[in-house]
Amino acid sequence: MNNLRIIIIADQQEKILISEALNAAFQQLQITCYDNQHDFEKSVKLYNCDFLIAEESLVNRGFYTQLSPFLELTKIPLLILKDPGSQSFNNHVVKELTKDSDYLQQLPSLISQLINEQIAATGQNKILFLEDEEIDITFIKRKFIKLNPQYECDVVSSIADLRKQLGEKEYDLVVSDFHLPDGNAFDSIATAKAADIPIVIVTGQGSEKTAVELMKSGAADYLIKDKSMGEHMLLLPSIVKSVLNFKKLENYNSGLLEMLQTKNQDLERFAHIIAHDLRSPIASCLLLINTLQILGEDLSPDVQETMEMLTEVSQNMTNTIEGIYQYTVLDSQADAFVKVDMKKAAEEALQNLKVKVTECGAIVNIEPMPEISANYVAMVQLFQNLMGNGIKYRGDKTPELTVRSFKQADEQVFAISDNGIGIAKENHKKIFDIFSRLHSSTSQYEGVGMGLTIVKRIIERHNGRIWVESDLGMGTTFFFAFKAA
Repeated sequence: MNNLRIIIIADQQEKILISEALNAAFQQLQITCYDNQHDFEKSVKLYNCDFLIAEESLVNRGFYTQLSPFLELTKIPLLILKDPGSQSFNNHVVKELTKDSDYLQQLPSLISQLINEQIAATGQNKILFLEDEEIDITFIKRKFIKLNPQYECDVVSSIADLRKQLGEKEYDLVVSDFHLPDGNAFDSIATAKAADIPIVIVTGQGSEKTAVELMKSGAADYLIKDKSMGEHMLLLPSIVKSVLNFKKLENYNSGLLEMLQTKNQDLERFAHIIAHDLRSPIASCLLLINTLQILGEDLSPDVQETMEMLTEVSQNMTNTIEGIYQYTVLDSQADAFVKVDMKKAAEEALQNLKVKVTECGAIVNIEPMPEISANYVAMVQLFQNLMGNGIKYRGDKTPELTVRSFKQADEQVFAISDNGIGIAKENHKKIFDIFSRLHSSTSQYEGVGMGLTIVKRIIERHNGRIWVESDLGMGTTFFFAFKAA
């Protein structure tokens, strides 16, 4: 078995012993070693790997949980080296080998067995070579096809033959020469793209500019020819494996994205239904209570107080339903990004708060602010929630708010400052949690603890960040920042 790329997570002594055993058994082996799980997770690209070996003592259970879906998809074997007497794994993706006296002798044959099982389970990948020069076709047959029997390979010699062959048979990868009798690599790239098949270009055009143009046009990778010896064909298996695994990962991610979009749509429909079905009976309750209050002026004070409490509870429930609904549908809103004049968005939010501003005589100063790429409705909602908080939590003072923006490093920062009651430092993170309230339901401050959760979600959907600077009795400033254009 040739051209294997093996990753090892083991201590220094173990790595030396394993490497020696494998180098003696396999030709043109590529081994990458890591001392621990952390180093592996920081730098590894698993689609460049054929086999993974890890010492049980150097990885935790999260290692298997995170890797299992990808290994299941790509069929890359994971072999755990166990200490004698340790517990077996309950994971069909994980293979085991106990470190007894002769485990190093068993290791090469076990690797070959697991890779052959993988090939048998997944079938042979089909590769179509596009090459018209006899010497290069000879290199393909002798140095790739002969040494890599795990692939089913065909060879054609023109763009026309490529189109015809792709119409007659399914392939997992195309490997194309640059110069062809009826076109060049850019034509073969276009043909492969039309068939949704990744393509690797083998070229004698060794310039970086050519390579960049090939990748921009849609090539998955490229390889520079060794025209005299054909040694480039010995490097090709590594590229082929990387491209095929990357394609599997791409398809897997695409499937996950489609599934996520479907679930988000289902969740939004569910939120619509729930919001509608719950709003109606609550509205009916409020109407009945108001009717009773109007018709029952001579009711006892206790009954009148009970009905006022029922009205307040019903309104709180309505606000909770509305908050949950707004939180649920944020994902679908955040995709419609346009150029947003943030001063205009803040002014519209202030207009929406006009009744509350008039009631308390709030003074609000909105300074000039730049345009950003965002969802306009979400930005209005963002400003409305933050300015509304400044007005609500005013204490005995007349609220004074300032809305401004400034550039800081590579971010555009926005700030909403007020002179209200402030927030204790230990609560700065807690206030963004869903249904989090720092005041009791019987206090003068109404609300259900959804406003700042929605604000945080809006910021996250725009790839920004939010934080607060405040102390009790000292007013509050909310900052949120987006990457500057």
